[in-house]
Amino acid sequence: MNEITTISDIQNLVTQGFTDWQQYGNVSARRHSDLIIFNYNSFAQFEGRWNFFERVSRGLILHTQTGEVVARGFDKFFGWLEGGRYTTAPLIAVTEKMDGSLGLLYRTPNGYRISTRGNLTSVQGAWATQFLNSHYDLTDLPNELTLIFEIIYPENRVIVNYGERQDLVLLAARNRHTGNYLPFAPDVINLANRFGFSLPATYPEFQSVEDVLKHLATLDANHEGYVIEFADGNRFKFKGARYLELHKLVFGLSFKNTLEAMQNGTVQDILDAVPDEFLNEVKAWIGEIEGVLSSVRDKVQAAFEAAPKTTRKDFALWVQANQCDIAGYLFAMFDGKPIEPLIYRYHAWGYEETEADNNDMALTRVFGWYDHRSTAIQPPPTRQPPRQDNNIGDGLKADDIDQR
Repeated sequence: MNEITTISDIQNLVTQGFTDWQQYGNVSARRHSDLIIFNYNSFAQFEGRWNFFERVSRGLILHTQTGEVVARGFDKFFGWLEGGRYTTAPLIAVTEKMDGSLGLLYRTPNGYRISTRGNLTSVQGAWATQFLNSHYDLTDLPNELTLIFEIIYPENRVIVNYGERQDLVLLAARNRHTGNYLPFAPDVINLANRFGFSLPATYPEFQSVEDVLKHLATLDANHEGYVIEFADGNRFKFKGARYLELHKLVFGLSFKNTLEAMQNGTVQDILDAVPDEFLNEVKAWIGEIEGVLSSVRDKVQAAFEAAPKTTRKDFALWVQANQCDIAGYLFAMFDGKPIEPLIYRYHAWGYEETEADNNDMALTRVFGWYDHRSTAIQPPPTRQPPRQDNNIGDGLKADDIDQR
């Protein structure tokens, strides 16, 4: 099989005991007992390929012995115009975008449980399972349905302040066998009323994408945005600018923090956590940093190859006469040491520190005195363009040259 193009393909591979899922896409698979859950990973977001397997792996749960689809959540859906994506189909539902954790109802021999998008044993899933079983009676729930929730409780706060609210908000319902979604109105609404679930706010007054975009600009930071379901089956998310600003602050997304993560070898942690809305910006930062590293390495390598290396003294005299500005890099190379740590330390990266660079400050601002009723949020300072400076050995003084 060259690629996975159907759910049946995944089922067949699962029952055959297949494990090399990276062969078919940037997808992580976690097993727990007789179940396996699939979730796209940060490489899928970074590459932006989004093949069928990656799109459907958003909490897809299968039984490892039978291949049965145990739960099927939302397929990956995108921000409006993300990657050029849009639709001209009519709107059929506009709902509030909730700011918690995605929860997926599934069935076990011991009753109903809730998983999160990529984990059958997460803290949020355990909380949601306990809350479900102590507050709701799902007798007569149609066996084919996966209920899709937003998990909300104080300890699981992201940005939006729901106060002391503890809730499972019913976002959607999907036939786990056919993949068909139930219409939000009336079917999902009827399910919520029947079993006592909360629903996200709805906005029947919005008749077009233009209506949504116009109102989006008025949202304060305590409202994440909207999800629109269209008549052709597409869903798109629309997030408010003030919410995104605070999200960026709280999670410390900045050029400086990306630079430090690359230096420390932890940039994958950023990619694992970065929301789709900021991914292109982070990718641009990474590309800029990698470009500098490559440029400096090439210049130093060319100079090193041209320098006499018979003795250290000959090398030092040549460096002082011809390439003093990159002396520190050249002597590191002469000694067989990597030059990347020096580039990270001494290159004039040209950023201004922003509030996002200080996570404690951001958290204090957002969760300390931040008033969610106020819309007067000042954006953090923007990063200045890098200096066009030929002296790529910034900070390496003559005293740094070892002429032993």
